[in-house]
Amino acid sequence: MNKKILLNLNILTFTILFFSFHGKAQKMKNLENVYKTELENGTWITDRILGLDPNIKQYNLTKFIERKFAGNLTSFGDKMIFNSSYVAPCGNDNFTTVIGKYEFFDKEKIIISVDSVTYSGEWEKPTEYRKPKKIIFLLSKVDETIVFTKQIDKKN
Repeated sequence: MNKKILLNLNILTFTILFFSFHGKAQKMKNLENVYKTELENGTWITDRILGLDPNIKQYNLTKFIERKFAGNLTSFGDKMIFNSSYVAPCGNDNFTTVIGKYEFFDKEKIIISVDSVTYSGEWEKPTEYRKPKKIIFLLSKVDETIVFTKQIDKKN
């Protein structure tokens, strides 16, 4: 009889632990997705090219609506690759494009690292291949603007 009670208590304990961990894992998964869907489902006007200057402390992103536009656009792909570049409809300008990786984590954070910077148009500069340096940004929202605020640098 004692063995049966002990077995039932163990099963009950493991069941409680399982559902507790499953609930926490589901909650963490939901926490990771606060800005992910919104950022990955659109193109964003940025006040600066994301990642070009690693010393920039803050970026402001607003949703881009398709039209003639000159300025900086950023997009986050589904394969964890981001692209941020200067665009202009005329084509007679200096164009800079940053390509890098990103990863969402925590409730409101993203890590980015720049792989390359290319120059085209009037530039006569070679492509820069950068040693990836991970930069953490806290994400927040003010009205329709998503704000990236630099936290700490994460060395590889």
